[in-house]
Amino acid sequence: MRLQLAVCSLLVLFGWAIVETGQLSNLANRFVQPPNRPSVRQIKLLAETPDYRLVQHALGTTKVPLAPRRIASLSTSATDSLVALGITPVLVTTSWRRDSVTPYLDERLRDVEKVRMGEAINLEQVLAAKPDLIFTRGYSNARLYDQLSKIAPTVSLGGNGSGDRENRILDVGEVLGMSAQAQRRLAEFQASLEQARERLATAANGAPVAFLRFRCNTCVIYTRASMFGPLLFEQLALTPDPAMPVVMTGGGWDVLSVERLSTLRSEYIFMVVDPDSEVYLRRVMDTPIWQDIPAVQHGHVRRVASGTWLSGDGVLGCEAIIGDVLSAIAPEQNRDAAL
Repeated sequence: MRLQLAVCSLLVLFGWAIVETGQLSNLANRFVQPPNRPSVRQIKLLAETPDYRLVQHALGTTKVPLAPRRIASLSTSATDSLVALGITPVLVTTSWRRDSVTPYLDERLRDVEKVRMGEAINLEQVLAAKPDLIFTRGYSNARLYDQLSKIAPTVSLGGNGSGDRENRILDVGEVLGMSAQAQRRLAEFQASLEQARERLATAANGAPVAFLRFRCNTCVIYTRASMFGPLLFEQLALTPDPAMPVVMTGGGWDVLSVERLSTLRSEYIFMVVDPDSEVYLRRVMDTPIWQDIPAVQHGHVRRVASGTWLSGDGVLGCEAIIGDVLSAIAPEQNRDAAL
Protein backbone atom coordinates (compact mmCIF):
# COMPACT_ATOMS: atom_id res chain seq x y z
CA MET A 1 0.00 0.00 0.00
CA ARG A 2 2.79 2.42 0.88
CA LEU A 3 4.52 1.58 -2.39
CA GLN A 4 1.36 2.34 -4.36
CA LEU A 5 0.95 5.67 -2.56
CA ALA A 6 4.58 6.54 -3.27
CA VAL A 7 4.17 5.72 -6.97
CA CYS A 8 0.97 7.79 -7.17
CA SER A 9 2.70 10.72 -5.48
CA LEU A 10 5.58 10.55 -7.95
CA LEU A 11 3.19 10.47 -10.89
CA VAL A 12 1.32 13.49 -9.53
CA LEU A 13 4.57 15.40 -9.06
CA PHE A 14 5.73 14.41 -12.54
CA GLY A 15 2.45 15.56 -14.06
CA TRP A 16 2.58 18.84 -12.14
CA ALA A 17 6.14 19.44 -13.38
CA ILE A 18 5.12 18.88 -16.99
CA VAL A 19 2.20 21.29 -16.72
CA GLU A 20 4.12 23.90 -14.71
CA THR A 21 7.06 23.98 -17.12
CA GLY A 22 4.90 24.13 -20.18
CA GLN A 23 6.09 20.78 -21.48
CA LEU A 24 2.54 19.48 -21.75
CA SER A 25 1.71 22.00 -24.44
CA ASN A 26 5.02 21.26 -26.15
CA LEU A 27 4.19 17.56 -26.26
CA ALA A 28 0.73 18.28 -27.55
CA ASN A 29 2.03 20.60 -30.23
CA ARG A 30 4.15 17.82 -31.68
CA PHE A 31 1.00 16.08 -32.82
CA VAL A 32 -1.36 18.94 -33.56
CA GLN A 33 -2.88 19.07 -37.02
CA PRO A 34 -1.33 22.07 -38.79
CA PRO A 35 -3.76 24.47 -40.40
CA ASN A 36 -4.23 24.12 -44.13
CA ARG A 37 -1.93 26.61 -45.76
CA PRO A 38 -3.01 28.27 -48.99
CA SER A 39 -0.70 28.34 -51.96
CA VAL A 40 1.88 31.07 -51.53
CA ARG A 41 3.08 32.78 -54.68
CA GLN A 42 6.77 33.64 -54.59
CA ILE A 43 6.87 35.91 -57.63
CA LYS A 44 5.02 39.18 -58.24
CA LEU A 45 5.01 41.01 -61.56
CA LEU A 46 5.57 44.71 -60.88
CA ALA A 47 5.83 46.08 -64.42
CA GLU A 48 6.25 45.09 -68.03
CA THR A 49 8.03 47.25 -70.61
CA PRO A 50 9.01 46.69 -74.27
CA ASP A 51 12.43 45.59 -73.01
CA TYR A 52 11.94 43.66 -69.78
CA ARG A 53 9.59 42.37 -67.08
CA LEU A 54 10.19 43.67 -63.56
CA VAL A 55 9.50 40.93 -61.02
CA GLN A 56 9.70 40.88 -57.24
CA HIS A 57 11.03 37.82 -55.40
CA ALA A 58 12.42 36.87 -51.99
CA LEU A 59 15.82 38.47 -52.56
CA GLY A 60 14.77 41.68 -54.33
CA THR A 61 13.56 42.81 -57.74
CA THR A 62 14.92 41.78 -61.13
CA LYS A 63 14.59 43.04 -64.67
CA VAL A 64 13.98 39.87 -66.68
CA PRO A 65 14.56 39.97 -70.46
CA LEU A 66 11.36 39.37 -72.41
CA ALA A 67 12.60 36.31 -74.28
CA PRO A 68 15.47 34.64 -72.39
CA ARG A 69 17.05 31.87 -74.45
CA ARG A 70 19.76 30.55 -72.14
CA ILE A 71 18.41 29.87 -68.65
CA ALA A 72 20.56 28.51 -65.82
CA SER A 73 18.57 26.85 -63.04
CA LEU A 74 20.15 26.46 -59.60
CA SER A 75 16.71 25.63 -58.15
CA THR A 76 15.15 22.16 -58.41
CA SER A 77 11.64 23.61 -58.42
CA ALA A 78 12.56 26.00 -61.23
CA THR A 79 14.14 23.16 -63.23
CA ASP A 80 11.02 21.01 -62.87
CA SER A 81 8.79 23.90 -63.94
CA LEU A 82 10.98 24.88 -66.90
CA VAL A 83 10.94 21.34 -68.28
CA ALA A 84 7.17 21.12 -67.72
CA LEU A 85 6.85 24.25 -69.88
CA GLY A 86 8.97 22.70 -72.63
CA ILE A 87 12.13 24.69 -71.87
CA THR A 88 15.56 23.05 -71.62
CA PRO A 89 17.95 25.01 -69.37
CA VAL A 90 21.63 25.33 -70.26
CA LEU A 91 22.75 24.56 -66.68
CA VAL A 92 20.93 22.82 -63.84
CA THR A 93 21.42 21.77 -60.24
CA THR A 94 21.48 18.02 -59.74
CA SER A 95 20.23 16.00 -56.81
CA TRP A 96 22.67 14.79 -54.12
CA ARG A 97 23.77 11.96 -56.44
CA ARG A 98 26.60 13.09 -58.68
CA ASP A 99 25.33 11.23 -61.74
CA SER A 100 21.72 12.36 -61.61
CA VAL A 101 19.53 15.43 -61.85
CA THR A 102 16.52 13.67 -60.40
CA PRO A 103 15.53 10.29 -61.87
CA TYR A 104 12.29 11.50 -63.44
CA LEU A 105 14.15 14.28 -65.29
CA ASP A 106 17.32 12.40 -66.30
CA GLU A 107 16.28 11.55 -69.84
CA ARG A 108 15.03 15.05 -70.56
CA LEU A 109 18.20 16.71 -69.22
CA ARG A 110 20.77 14.11 -70.19
CA ASP A 111 22.97 16.51 -72.20
CA VAL A 112 22.57 19.53 -69.93
CA GLU A 113 25.55 20.67 -67.87
CA LYS A 114 25.10 20.05 -64.16
CA VAL A 115 26.11 21.58 -60.84
CA ARG A 116 25.82 19.13 -57.96
CA MET A 117 23.51 20.19 -55.12
CA GLY A 118 25.30 20.62 -51.81
CA GLU A 119 28.56 21.75 -53.33
CA ALA A 120 29.74 25.36 -53.58
CA ILE A 121 28.38 26.97 -56.74
CA ASN A 122 31.21 27.41 -59.19
CA LEU A 123 30.64 30.93 -60.48
CA GLU A 124 33.04 30.35 -63.37
CA GLN A 125 30.93 27.38 -64.46
CA VAL A 126 27.81 29.53 -64.36
CA LEU A 127 29.59 32.30 -66.30
CA ALA A 128 30.80 29.82 -68.92
CA ALA A 129 27.21 28.72 -69.56
CA LYS A 130 26.50 32.28 -70.81
CA PRO A 131 23.01 32.53 -69.30
CA ASP A 132 20.71 35.46 -69.94
CA LEU A 133 18.59 34.49 -66.90
CA ILE A 134 19.39 32.61 -63.68
CA PHE A 135 17.01 30.99 -61.25
CA THR A 136 18.60 30.59 -57.84
CA ARG A 137 17.55 28.35 -54.96
CA GLY A 138 15.84 30.55 -52.40
CA TYR A 139 17.80 31.64 -49.38
CA SER A 140 20.38 28.84 -49.70
CA ASN A 141 22.10 30.78 -52.48
CA ALA A 142 21.42 34.21 -50.98
CA ARG A 143 25.08 34.92 -50.25
CA LEU A 144 25.84 34.48 -53.96
CA TYR A 145 22.91 36.49 -55.20
CA ASP A 146 24.88 39.68 -55.88
CA GLN A 147 27.61 37.76 -57.70
CA LEU A 148 25.14 35.77 -59.75
CA SER A 149 23.30 38.97 -60.63
CA LYS A 150 26.50 40.33 -62.17
CA ILE A 151 26.53 37.35 -64.54
CA ALA A 152 22.85 37.62 -65.57
CA PRO A 153 19.49 38.76 -64.18
CA THR A 154 18.81 36.46 -61.22
CA VAL A 155 15.48 35.43 -59.69
CA SER A 156 15.15 33.60 -56.37
CA LEU A 157 12.74 30.66 -56.37
CA GLY A 158 12.64 28.29 -53.44
CA GLY A 159 10.94 24.94 -52.99
CA ASN A 160 7.81 24.65 -50.92
CA GLY A 161 6.91 22.11 -48.28
CA SER A 162 3.33 23.25 -47.73
CA GLY A 163 1.76 20.86 -50.18
CA ASP A 164 1.57 23.21 -53.17
CA ARG A 165 4.82 22.33 -54.90
CA GLU A 166 3.09 22.00 -58.25
CA ASN A 167 2.17 25.70 -58.11
CA ARG A 168 5.77 26.80 -58.58
CA ILE A 169 5.09 26.51 -62.30
CA LEU A 170 2.89 29.59 -61.95
CA ASP A 171 5.83 31.57 -60.57
CA VAL A 172 8.14 30.45 -63.37
CA GLY A 173 5.44 31.24 -65.90
CA GLU A 174 5.09 34.74 -64.41
CA VAL A 175 8.83 35.36 -64.72
CA LEU A 176 8.94 34.21 -68.34
CA GLY A 177 5.73 35.83 -69.54
CA MET A 178 4.18 32.36 -69.95
CA SER A 179 1.38 32.62 -67.40
CA ALA A 180 -1.25 31.22 -69.76
CA GLN A 181 0.90 28.19 -70.61
CA ALA A 182 1.64 27.61 -66.93
CA GLN A 183 -2.06 27.74 -66.04
CA ARG A 184 -2.87 25.22 -68.77
CA ARG A 185 -0.13 22.84 -67.64
CA LEU A 186 -1.26 23.11 -64.02
CA ALA A 187 -4.84 22.40 -65.10
CA GLU A 188 -3.61 19.23 -66.85
CA PHE A 189 -1.92 18.15 -63.64
CA GLN A 190 -5.02 18.82 -61.56
CA ALA A 191 -7.15 16.78 -63.97
CA SER A 192 -4.76 13.82 -63.78
CA LEU A 193 -4.65 14.20 -59.99
CA GLU A 194 -8.44 13.94 -59.80
CA GLN A 195 -8.41 10.80 -61.95
CA ALA A 196 -5.69 9.24 -59.77
CA ARG A 197 -7.63 10.04 -56.60
CA GLU A 198 -10.73 8.30 -58.00
CA ARG A 199 -8.76 5.19 -58.97
CA LEU A 200 -7.04 5.01 -55.60
CA ALA A 201 -10.30 5.44 -53.70
CA THR A 202 -11.46 2.17 -55.23
CA ALA A 203 -8.15 0.29 -55.23
CA ALA A 204 -6.86 1.30 -51.78
CA ASN A 205 -10.32 1.27 -50.18
CA GLY A 206 -9.05 3.07 -47.08
CA ALA A 207 -6.05 0.77 -46.50
CA PRO A 208 -3.33 2.53 -44.44
CA VAL A 209 -0.19 3.79 -46.16
CA ALA A 210 3.24 4.86 -44.86
CA PHE A 211 6.35 6.50 -46.30
CA LEU A 212 9.61 5.30 -44.72
CA ARG A 213 13.25 6.19 -45.20
CA PHE A 214 16.21 4.10 -44.11
CA ARG A 215 19.06 6.50 -43.35
CA CYS A 216 22.09 6.56 -41.05
CA ASN A 217 21.27 3.01 -39.90
CA THR A 218 17.84 4.03 -38.67
CA CYS A 219 14.32 3.88 -40.02
CA VAL A 220 12.30 7.08 -40.02
CA ILE A 221 8.62 7.57 -40.78
CA TYR A 222 7.70 10.87 -42.38
CA THR A 223 4.82 12.83 -40.94
CA ARG A 224 1.60 13.51 -42.79
CA ALA A 225 2.59 17.17 -43.21
CA SER A 226 6.20 16.81 -44.42
CA MET A 227 7.76 16.06 -47.80
CA PHE A 228 5.05 14.66 -50.07
CA GLY A 229 2.70 13.91 -47.20
CA PRO A 230 0.18 16.55 -48.37
CA LEU A 231 0.22 15.04 -51.87
CA LEU A 232 -0.34 11.51 -50.57
CA PHE A 233 -2.79 12.12 -47.77
CA GLU A 234 -4.63 15.28 -48.78
CA GLN A 235 -4.58 15.55 -52.55
CA LEU A 236 -4.69 11.79 -53.24
CA ALA A 237 -6.79 11.17 -50.10
CA LEU A 238 -4.83 8.07 -49.07
CA THR A 239 -5.24 6.87 -45.48
CA PRO A 240 -2.13 7.41 -43.32
CA ASP A 241 -0.88 4.64 -41.08
CA PRO A 242 -2.14 5.25 -37.51
CA ALA A 243 1.49 5.24 -36.35
CA MET A 244 2.33 8.15 -38.65
CA PRO A 245 2.50 11.47 -36.74
CA VAL A 246 0.48 14.34 -38.14
CA VAL A 247 3.32 16.79 -37.55
CA MET A 248 6.34 17.06 -35.27
CA THR A 249 8.11 20.23 -34.26
CA GLY A 250 11.80 20.29 -35.03
CA GLY A 251 11.61 17.78 -37.88
CA GLY A 252 9.44 16.13 -40.46
CA TRP A 253 9.91 12.57 -39.27
CA ASP A 254 9.94 10.26 -36.28
CA VAL A 255 12.53 7.53 -35.71
CA LEU A 256 11.20 3.98 -35.60
CA SER A 257 13.21 1.36 -33.75
CA VAL A 258 12.79 -2.23 -34.88
CA GLU A 259 10.44 -2.73 -31.94
CA ARG A 260 8.34 0.29 -32.94
CA LEU A 261 7.97 -1.10 -36.46
CA SER A 262 5.51 -3.52 -34.85
CA THR A 263 3.08 -0.58 -34.50
CA LEU A 264 2.76 -0.21 -38.27
CA ARG A 265 -0.55 -1.32 -39.76
CA SER A 266 0.23 -0.25 -43.31
CA GLU A 267 -1.13 -2.26 -46.19
CA TYR A 268 1.18 -0.29 -48.50
CA ILE A 269 4.67 0.98 -47.72
CA PHE A 270 6.76 3.27 -49.91
CA MET A 271 10.39 3.49 -48.83
CA VAL A 272 13.64 5.10 -49.89
CA VAL A 273 16.98 3.66 -48.81
CA ASP A 274 20.18 5.67 -48.44
CA PRO A 275 23.38 3.88 -49.54
CA ASP A 276 24.70 3.88 -45.96
CA SER A 277 21.73 1.84 -44.72
CA GLU A 278 21.51 -1.09 -47.14
CA VAL A 279 23.01 -3.52 -44.62
CA TYR A 280 20.77 -2.21 -41.83
CA LEU A 281 17.71 -2.69 -44.04
CA ARG A 282 18.63 -6.30 -44.72
CA ARG A 283 18.95 -6.94 -40.99
CA VAL A 284 15.56 -5.35 -40.35
CA MET A 285 13.95 -7.38 -43.13
CA ASP A 286 15.14 -10.59 -41.47
CA THR A 287 13.26 -9.84 -38.23
CA PRO A 288 9.86 -11.36 -37.40
CA ILE A 289 8.59 -7.86 -36.63
CA TRP A 290 9.18 -6.71 -40.22
CA GLN A 291 7.72 -9.92 -41.60
CA ASP A 292 4.52 -9.36 -39.58
CA ILE A 293 3.74 -5.96 -41.13
CA PRO A 294 0.66 -6.36 -43.42
CA ALA A 295 2.39 -4.63 -46.36
CA VAL A 296 5.28 -7.09 -46.14
CA GLN A 297 3.01 -10.12 -45.83
CA HIS A 298 1.02 -9.09 -48.89
CA GLY A 299 3.97 -8.00 -51.05
CA HIS A 300 2.98 -4.34 -50.95
CA VAL A 301 6.35 -2.78 -50.10
CA ARG A 302 7.54 -0.53 -52.92
CA ARG A 303 11.09 0.78 -52.95
CA VAL A 304 11.07 4.16 -54.72
CA ALA A 305 13.76 6.46 -56.08
CA SER A 306 15.08 8.81 -53.41
CA GLY A 307 16.00 11.41 -56.03
CA THR A 308 12.34 11.63 -56.99
CA TRP A 309 10.62 11.35 -53.61
CA LEU A 310 13.13 13.51 -51.75
CA SER A 311 14.25 15.95 -54.46
CA GLY A 312 11.33 16.16 -56.88
CA ASP A 313 9.80 19.59 -56.57
CA GLY A 314 7.13 20.64 -59.03
CA VAL A 315 4.45 19.40 -61.41
CA LEU A 316 6.64 16.70 -62.93
CA GLY A 317 7.92 15.51 -59.55
CA CYS A 318 4.35 15.19 -58.27
CA GLU A 319 3.33 13.32 -61.41
CA ALA A 320 6.25 10.91 -61.03
CA ILE A 321 5.24 10.15 -57.44
CA ILE A 322 1.60 9.68 -58.43
CA GLY A 323 2.79 7.23 -61.08
CA ASP A 324 4.68 5.24 -58.43
CA VAL A 325 1.62 5.19 -56.19
CA LEU A 326 -0.72 4.06 -58.96
CA SER A 327 1.71 1.33 -60.05
CA ALA A 328 1.84 0.00 -56.49
CA ILE A 329 -1.80 0.31 -55.43
CA ALA A 330 -3.82 0.32 -58.65
CA PRO A 331 -1.63 -1.44 -61.25
CA GLU A 332 -4.53 -2.82 -63.30
CA GLN A 333 -6.32 0.52 -63.42
CA ASN A 334 -3.06 2.31 -64.20
CA ARG A 335 -2.35 -0.03 -67.11
CA ASP A 336 -5.89 0.30 -68.49
CA ALA A 337 -5.62 4.10 -68.33
CA ALA A 338 -2.37 4.01 -70.31
CA LEU A 339 -3.95 1.99 -73.17
